[in-house]
This record gives sequence, structure tokens and C-alpha cells, in this order.
Amino acid sequence: MDCTVSTGAAAMMAVRVLLDHDVQEDKILLVSLLMAEMGVHSVAYAFPQVQIITTAVDKKVNDLFHIIPGIGNFGDRYFGTDAPPEWSDEEMDEPSY
Repeated sequence: MDCTVSTGAAAMMAVRVLLDHDVQEDKILLVSLLMAEMGVHSVAYAFPQVQIITTAVDKKVNDLFHIIPGIGNFGDRYFGTDAPPEWSDEEMDEPSY
């Protein structure tokens, strides 16, 4: 599980570790909430038997290799560490649509 995959580098490293521990490639699932097209192609090319499961694929990454339009930093969003300091706790609890 990788929340977001932009280039696929971290996902490919994780797959390599599993293969080094004798896990068969066709038994590996890569699950992600959001992937960049580049990441999908990189992983699929390097490991054609790995199954890729994602909810969405965005076409671009920016100069910092963040997915565009993307969802921002998933860890910060999930743990609430990306909010400007002037936001109140009530605003943080409101769902975004």
C-alpha cells in the first residue's frame, strides 16, 4: 500500500524487497489511492506480473514530482498537519467536498 505513487520509484523498491525475500511477482499487489500515469507505466514495465490497484490515475507530475492535480501530501492531509496555523479545530473537522 502506497497512498500516492508519482514516479513509482518507492513502489518498485518495495517490490524488489519482496522479490529478494522470495515472494513471487504474480503474488504481489500494489494498492494505491492515486497514481500518476508515469508511476503506473514505470511499475508495470519493470514488474509486468505485479497487479496494480488504484482508485484514480492523474496524467502529470510537477517539477517536484508531485501528482497534478493530485491530492496534496496524503500524510499531512490524513494527520491534519497541513492546515495553516490560523485554522480552528472546528474548521479542521469539517469535511471537504
